[in-house]
Amino acid sequence: MNTRRLVLLLALVGLLVAACGGGEEGGSDTTEEMMDETSTTEMMGDEEMMDDDVLAVAAAEGDLGIFLDALDSAGIMEDLHGEGPFTLFVPTDDAFGAYFDEAGMTQEEAFAGAEMLQSIVGFHVVAMMEDSEMVMGMDGQTLTTMNGALLEIAVDGETVMVGDATVLRYDVEASNGVIHVIDTVLTPPEGG
Repeated sequence: MNTRRLVLLLALVGLLVAACGGGEEGGSDTTEEMMDETSTTEMMGDEEMMDDDVLAVAAAEGDLGIFLDALDSAGIMEDLHGEGPFTLFVPTDDAFGAYFDEAGMTQEEAFAGAEMLQSIVGFHVVAMMEDSEMVMGMDGQTLTTMNGALLEIAVDGETVMVGDATVLRYDVEASNGVIHVIDTVLTPPEGG
């Protein structure tokens, strides 16, 4: 367990260094660092725990880094290395930028309150495997999120809405779940 935490810490430091250094687009350095940490984890006998889990796959997408930072700041990143299955509705970095602008705060200010951040990030995670085929059949239904709040699903033709967000990319598959990329940061209802 301590070895996994050390490897995770090293991966997070690598993500932060990549995010702060050089201003390059694309996230390829972050992906390479995650893969390097994955290899280290495998050599330590952690049975490919980070090989292609939802976090490594999200990092490889290139435009989901702020969500990974939010998971880290909220202290729940470790949970998503588990067996799952997990369904993540992950806002793009642009969606987070719009969220920060609307809230009138910086990323650092938004991520300073761990309890509020846990509630927001937890509202994007479902502890079930919900691929697009299943979600497309859920018009008018809800999913129970990690923070206990209900997330409403609305389907209109090929357009799927989760809460106030539109799904942009479906079924980004991982070893322990699936990611659906969304265009808006979801905010849980009061008390959620």
